[in-house]
Amino acid sequence: MPLFAHLTDIHLSAQSASWSTIDDEADDLLRETVDRLNDTADLDFVVITGDVLDVAVPSELARFTALMDKLQAPWHFVPGNHDGFIDPNHPDSFAPQQAVPSIDPRMMDPVPYAQKARWSRQVAAGIQLIGLDSRYADDWAGTIGDEQIAWLRDELETHRDDAVLIAVHHPLHQITPRNSEPYFKNFVADNAEQVTAVLDEHPQVKMVLSGHHHANHIARIGARVHVATASLTGYPCAYRLIRFEPQGDAYRIQISTHSPAEAATLAAGLERARLSPPAQHMDDPQEWVNLIRGQASDLTFEQVL
Repeated sequence: MPLFAHLTDIHLSAQSASWSTIDDEADDLLRETVDRLNDTADLDFVVITGDVLDVAVPSELARFTALMDKLQAPWHFVPGNHDGFIDPNHPDSFAPQQAVPSIDPRMMDPVPYAQKARWSRQVAAGIQLIGLDSRYADDWAGTIGDEQIAWLRDELETHRDDAVLIAVHHPLHQITPRNSEPYFKNFVADNAEQVTAVLDEHPQVKMVLSGHHHANHIARIGARVHVATASLTGYPCAYRLIRFEPQGDAYRIQISTHSPAEAATLAAGLERARLSPPAQHMDDPQEWVNLIRGQASDLTFEQVL
């Protein structure tokens, strides 16, 4: 009966202001989360779906590594668009292929250029976790390229008799109808429908975990559940605990949502969320706040799949 955590978009920032995160509190929020996870009985592993850094400078990496070294459970990481940066304003930033193996040395070979930092690991008896790399080389949008889709097909065929969980930075489903609009389409993978068509052919895929959108959202799609989680260090400062329990030929999936933030931190994060670029692309910034916070059905889930 595996129990695991999902956290994402930590954005430990070396900047004085990061567009969506609570900079002064980010380290404390990750530290508190690690402490809580260490106190969680029977926690088997942790999944992190990208953007652990912000502008990918050495100081951010050092802070992340120091905090994660205290986590007792094994953790698995897929990269996001912030985990490596080529930006003239930050000449000391790691290039993407440098940052990723520094975060997780298991992705040192092959060299993890965009689309290459993919992996497949058994995390429990009969349960396979597949990590996809949705990064473009030079854009904050995401995709799963043809070569990676072919690799995914092969992995799913290999593990047809296992339950499969997918971890990816960019969501593979629409979180809001606005994801069809020019700005907001960058918050989901460009070819999400193509990828989900592959998943539809493999009913052993039970769950897709993602970040990037900084929004809490849970959607059942066919035989699987898609779980997008909000930023750990930006309002509403969330992480998930997920229990995955075999039940005959199916699995009972229980999801709960938690926050390491105190009330004052959440209030500060709420104000920053209202001023963030996505909020400014909406007629009413409160629409963005409501979206990232999620509805009750986006915070708890229990079904047999």
